[in-house]
Amino acid sequence: MIFPRSEAIEEFCEAVWMAHERGVDEVDLLPRFHADRAVPQEVLEQAETEGLVQFEAGRVRFTQEGLELARAVIRRHRLADVLLFFALGMNSHEDRERITCQVEHTLQPELVDGICTLLGHPTHCPDGQPIPPGPCCEADSKNAQSVMHKLTWCEKGQQVQVRYIQPRRPDRLQRLIAFGVVPGATLTVEQTRPVFTIRLERSLLALEQDVAEDIYVVPSAVQEEKVVEAPLPRRSRFHWLRGFGRRARIDHRK
Repeated sequence: MIFPRSEAIEEFCEAVWMAHERGVDEVDLLPRFHADRAVPQEVLEQAETEGLVQFEAGRVRFTQEGLELARAVIRRHRLADVLLFFALGMNSHEDRERITCQVEHTLQPELVDGICTLLGHPTHCPDGQPIPPGPCCEADSKNAQSVMHKLTWCEKGQQVQVRYIQPRRPDRLQRLIAFGVVPGATLTVEQTRPVFTIRLERSLLALEQDVAEDIYVVPSAVQEEKVVEAPLPRRSRFHWLRGFGRRARIDHRK
């Protein structure tokens, strides 16, 4: 079990993890992974006292508890980095780093797993660093892989639930979220040709093929009856989303 730790301890464990990723375990070299700051002696002593690390001949290695703590901090940091890049379109590494260094200490486990699921269980952050998998990744791999598929594989009239989204461009995720296409949302495939069209509550969304391929779904527990033949209700909306690179055309029915 991982107990709450001080930010200084978490940052130290994060630095040790990143050093080990590069094959470095010398204590004297840790500052290069610690914002170029020397790790205070009291932090080193506290980490050892709390049973997180062990020091021997100028080298540092994790205990099992320390490894789990560092893994959790790294996972929070890098998932937050992915979220800022894809969901908010924040391209500056420096800006993202400033924010992730703050939120990595406050994100709750359930929120971390929610972010991971929303982003399709990413394996690497925008800078190419690996993201440690979490319980949600293992659960999806075991329980949903056999039935999960791309939205484009669905047939007309099929009702499905969004599992996750793997956008190829940051702006696509932003637009999908804005229209309510998020994990857990229930969609009905209205047509597959010539335009892939889905119904989401009272709205119809027309998606280009490559956009629909970014959305992964599983069969819905409940199938709506004769959804395809049902007329559009009053005040429904139709949205044409052309690759999300241009402004969506919205036609409000009278």
